[in-house]
This record gives sequence, structure tokens and C-alpha cells, in this order.
Amino acid sequence: MNRHPSPRRLQRWLDTGETRRVDRHVTECDLCQSSLDSLTELDQRVVADLQTVITAPADLQDRTNVGVDVRLRSEAAAGVFTDLFLVAWDVAHTILDPITDSYMAQPEPTDTDGSIR
Repeated sequence: MNRHPSPRRLQRWLDTGETRRVDRHVTECDLCQSSLDSLTELDQRVVADLQTVITAPADLQDRTNVGVDVRLRSEAAAGVFTDLFLVAWDVAHTILDPITDSYMAQPEPTDTDGSIR
């Protein structure tokens, strides 16, 4: 290879392992080897930075477990409150409207002469 590959071509070679000519040239050319090393170093820094950013905090599992426990307790308390409210509602409804059962709402049977049995 008579000339040096461009940084773009070196990067493409890094990404794909493109051609043997570039590989041979980089192996023999200190300037291109230095360029390739700096591109590789940059990639390693980017990877390290990304790793730092995407790594979950050490206490994530503990915070998640606590949050889930609080949520479940809250939902259980809401369920108990709802059940108690419905019981109270049924009691109040029964007390205030005693003709809620079907047997109480029907007229008493009478004989054919109109007297109550």
C-alpha cells in the first residue's frame, strides 16, 4: 500500500476487519499503528464510560424490594379498608331499609276469604 489509510478506513477496518492490505500496512507502519491504537483507546474509553452510565446502582435491588413491600402493604391496607367499608355499607343498608330480603318484600299469603294465614 503506497499511502496511509484514512482514519475512517482504519475505523472501518477496526469495525469489520476489512482487508488484508490494510492489516498488512498497519502491521508495518508505525504511524498507522499509532492511529489505530488511538482509535482503539477511544473505543475503550467510550465503552468504559458507557459501562459506568448503564451500571445499576449497588442499592437498586434493596430500594426496589422496599418499594415493592410498601406498595403491597398499601394495596393490602386499601383492600381491608374497602372490605370494612362494604361491610359497614351492608349493615347500614340492612338497618335503614329492612325490606331488602325478597321474602320480606312479598305480601303475606291470605286465604280465599281474605284472612291472613
